[in-house]
Parts: sequence; structure tokens; C-alpha cells
Amino acid sequence: MKLVCETCTINRAVSGGKRVFLKTILAIGKGSERKADEPKIMLITTSNKTGTKYGVLQNISKIFTRFLDEGKATISFLVPEHDVQIKSDKIQLTAFLKVLKLVFTGGRPSETLGSAHSASQPPAVRLSCLTVNNKKASMLGSTNVLATRCVITHRKDYPTKGFSRLLVSLQISDIKLCRLDTQIMLLPQLRSLNLSNNCIQQLPRKFGQLRLTDLDLSNNKLQDTADCWEWLMEPNLQSTLQTLNISGNGLSFLPINVIYARTLVTLVANNNLIRKVPFALWKMSRLREISLVSNRITAIPETLRRMRLQKLDLSSNQLFENEATVQDLRMDELTPTAHCHPSSLFELAARVAINRKIPYWLPGKVPFTVLETLHRTPLCGCGKPCFESKVYERAKVVSLNCVHIILNANQQLFADCVFCSQKCSRKV
Repeated sequence: MKLVCETCTINRAVSGGKRVFLKTILAIGKGSERKADEPKIMLITTSNKTGTKYGVLQNISKIFTRFLDEGKATISFLVPEHDVQIKSDKIQLTAFLKVLKLVFTGGRPSETLGSAHSASQPPAVRLSCLTVNNKKASMLGSTNVLATRCVITHRKDYPTKGFSRLLVSLQISDIKLCRLDTQIMLLPQLRSLNLSNNCIQQLPRKFGQLRLTDLDLSNNKLQDTADCWEWLMEPNLQSTLQTLNISGNGLSFLPINVIYARTLVTLVANNNLIRKVPFALWKMSRLREISLVSNRITAIPETLRRMRLQKLDLSSNQLFENEATVQDLRMDELTPTAHCHPSSLFELAARVAINRKIPYWLPGKVPFTVLETLHRTPLCGCGKPCFESKVYERAKVVSLNCVHIILNANQQLFADCVFCSQKCSRKV
């Protein structure tokens, strides 16, 4: 059994000293080829490829597993007086400790760890020898075994034996990848993923279970369908993603599911076919930079006035150059649509949540379907949600709370508006 992890070895006989975690391979096996030889644990690091062997039977005083759910454990040895602290993937670490328990119990899982029976009889578990031959030594010398970063720009560089479980940053670009490798979703430490310049059309929903902070999906073939973006509905990715790049995918609209990435700081969607920006984008309170260069945008939602942006880049779009080209789309009367089309139950529940000032943004306060209705409902300039509303395209010039706004020369920023009443429409 082999475990790729990080360890910190503490010598209890010596006080003080720095506690530094090193990339390590832990292995359980026999100390030599002799059948009577007792099982041992070998600790191998890049600086000690021959490994340090610890006896197992009657040599482990205690195994601390209080923080096993966080992928942490500590093995306390009697001789030498070392405490080996382990940090690894929770599933891998649990499997390693189960094998260690079987060694103690002689292959009988029902027995307790460290019982008198297990101490007196040799284990029935078949273990391989821990002798490090030339082949194993060359494996330990490989940079892929304990690597935290991986860059693949040619198909020949793609690992045939899988990725290192310690990967923090992974780049797979320019290899015409058509679908996501499922091995990527098994990398618990992965934080930065670059899949640019490939042919990916869709990502599975389970992809959202990764805890990524940076994701680059530029220059792929992602689809406009809703199920293509369901991975943004997973809570893990929603709570960690800070930078998202979806440029060059031929998207005709900005995916509405982006608004659920509540920790997103930077959004880049250049070189697409986007015509409209969702009204609900203003709900992304942490969003600071938006880049929508080279699209087909003619105006932005008025609700973006509620955001505190550092940078908004709308260059190379189809913004109107002066107010004379803006059509007056106001109506003398706003005819309520409720008389023609009854409101849905979700909409009625959303109205109740607003009228009674229920803090619907808190988890568990309202059902998800009602929350989604509230998120996607546009706001009038007065701040009221407009369940029955008409979008007035390019209704007025808008000024944003933004430090840097990038536009083409002689262009102004116009807003798409909705109105909750005739009174509000006359203010334009």
C-alpha cells in the first residue's frame, strides 16, 4: 500500500525545532524478502530516497485520527520516538489506515487495534517487500510523483498513469481535448485549472465539486444550453471560484448561472456573440472586474449601477455613439400583464418574500425555485422587482460606480431598463 502525502516528523526526544511538511511517499510492507520478517512502514522523501523504516507490531503507541475528515492523522512510534504527522486526501488516507489496521489484526477486521492476539501472531495480510530497487528508485526520482504543478501542451506529455494527487495547478491546452478527463475531478488539492484552446463542448455537473479559485475555459466550444452550465450550481465551486474566463466560445448570451458564483471577482467573456447581459448580475457583490470585449452588446442593464466595479471593458461592441440614435421606447400607458397571464406559484411566493421582508438570501429561508425566481427578476430604477415588466432597450444614458470604464471613442454607455409603474417610466 502506497500513500502520496505530506508529512512532518517530530522527534519527541528533542525539544524545539521547526515543523516543516515535506512531500512524502508512505508505504506498508515487509522489511525484507524473509517470510518471518515483521511488517514495517517506510517513509520516503525526495531528500531520503532510501527511506526510513519503522516497525509496526508493538511499535505504534497510538494513531490520532481526530481530524481524519480533513485528511490529517498522526502515527506515534515507540522506537524511534517519532510522531509522523500526515496530510493527504481523506479517502486515500482512510484506505492507508485501514490497511494498517488489517496488519495489526492479522487480516481480521473485527479485532481491535493493538490487541494481544494481533501482537502475538504474524499478520495474515500479504504484503510486498519494501526493498527499493533501481526501478522503484527511478520512480521516486520522477517529478510527477510528488508534483504540485503540471503543464500539458502536447499529447505526448499527457500522463499515462494518472495525475499526481497533490496537484494544485493544472494546465491542459492546445491538444484538442473534446471532453473532461474524469481523473481531474479526483484531485482534491486542485485550485487552478486551465483548459484553454481545446474542443470541450460540455462539462459534467460533478465538475462543480472541485474547489477551484481560477478557471480558464477560453477558446473552446461550450454550448449555450442550460445543462452545459449546471456545474456552476454546485456549492463547492460557488464558494471558491474567484476568476472565470469563458472567452472565445461563440456564446450568444452570458450564462445566467454565473450569478451563483458568489465569490467571483473577475469575469472575462471576450470574443463571443453576446448581445445582452443578465439583469441579475448586480447580485454578485464581490465582482470587481468585467471584460466583455468584442461582443455584440448594445446596452447594459441599469441594475449594474448598484455594483462597485474596479474595471468594466466594453470596447469593440455595438454601443450607440450619441443620444440621437436612441429610440424613445416609452409607452403612454403600462398595461399590466397579470390580467392576461396568471402569475405562477413561484412568482406569488417571491412576492410574499419581498412584501414580508424575508431575508431570502440566507440559506434555507425559501425554496431554491423561489430563490431562483427572485434572482432572475429584474429591478426597476426605484429598486422594486418587476415580475410583470417590459424591457425598454437603450432607454437612457447611465453612469456607473466604476473606477475604470473602457469604451470605444465617441461612444456612450446606454442602459436597458424595466419599469414597475407608469410613474417610473416617465422619469426617463
